Amino acid sequence: MKYLRRFPYWYLLVVPILLICLGIASNQAVLVANHGKFPVMMNPAWIDKMCTVPPVEPKSDSDFDWLFRVRKIVTPQPYIPPSNCKAGGQMIDMTHSIMGPNSHLKVLSDIFPIGNIYSIGDGLLMLGFWLLDYTPLMWLGLALRKLYVGSAE
Repeated sequence: MKYLRRFPYWYLLVVPILLICLGIASNQAVLVANHGKFPVMMNPAWIDKMCTVPPVEPKSDSDFDWLFRVRKIVTPQPYIPPSNCKAGGQMIDMTHSIMGPNSHLKVLSDIFPIGNIYSIGDGLLMLGFWLLDYTPLMWLGLALRKLYVGSAE
């Protein structure tokens, strides 16, 4: 502890790393508890859309369609076969599944629909990486100021 008092403003460097580690641990806890699946809470309209609309292959009838062909192929609409679709547990992609009654750690799963669907761990990761962009610069400025003010006395 004595060493930390000599290292000025150490918490500015530790807090973003701690937030990133907590976000990773939160997401990994959900994956472990659900046997490699990450549950996503979806409203009934999204589930109905995914269960009733089969995937559509992109067509290139238009002269300008080649501009958008890559985006259509890279981001296809997920499709779940309609058999027992609303029970939950069906895979959306390689990692995510629809949240059902047998899902564990639902509070830490993807439950916040803000554009995409985010989890608490995703929020901690985004905050940690955002802080990691600025806190080293703040630390450097405060440490140099402390050295400059300390040497002037």
